[in-house]
Amino acid sequence: MKNVIVPLNAYDSSEVAAGGQESFVKLIAEAGAYGIEIRRELLPADVLPLGKIKTEIDQYGLFTVYSAPIELWKEDYQLNQERLNHIFQEADILGAKWVKVSLGHFQQDLSNIAALKDLLVGQKDIQLLVENDQTSYGGNVGHLQAFFESAVDHGIPVKMTFDAGNWYYSGQEVEDALEKLAPYVSYLHLKQVTETLETVPLQIDGEHSWKKAISHFPVEIVKALEFPIVPKEKTKDFIQMMTDITKEREVLVR
Repeated sequence: MKNVIVPLNAYDSSEVAAGGQESFVKLIAEAGAYGIEIRRELLPADVLPLGKIKTEIDQYGLFTVYSAPIELWKEDYQLNQERLNHIFQEADILGAKWVKVSLGHFQQDLSNIAALKDLLVGQKDIQLLVENDQTSYGGNVGHLQAFFESAVDHGIPVKMTFDAGNWYYSGQEVEDALEKLAPYVSYLHLKQVTETLETVPLQIDGEHSWKKAISHFPVEIVKALEFPIVPKEKTKDFIQMMTDITKEREVLVR
């Protein structure tokens, strides 16, 4: 089952900048990935080579996620509408099916949730995903739960990216997050975080939050490998690790 996505921030940033994100497409595809996550923060500041990246991705038939480092809700608790419109336009050029942003400053009694519904009416071909980030507000379980409950109440088609490692940075409990947010999750970001808050490659031995996250969701859920992959040729090994874990779980549930 192909359900592993590789984000471009898994690789050395200087190498990504030198060759462009399109230069990693072939490597990711040939490693056996289902898709690729293009990172807005790693694109050039002047001219965005979105069409060029799309052409390369289309050649290999990869599913595309577009990740942008913007907050859905601004500091005044209102929708970050102008920035979101730009990101969706860029995602459309890129051919992305999912757009991923962080929550930002959502407050149930102050944020106009209907504004988000209006914005998404014109984006029926692109799924919006909201991720728990590393901030105290955007990575807060209670804030995220309030947002997704409000979205459900208003019939807003937004899903969650569950980053298994970011809870350590925002000081939240992974188990609590899984219990309260699992119904909204459609995408897992996997990373292993040390006690000193360093993101490291996944280790198959030991108890880790990413393992808890994987075991909590159906085997077919889409997963991203968001940790340093060094050298880049080890991409295939980590995708195989995910494939082996999936096969083991499939045997257990039969």
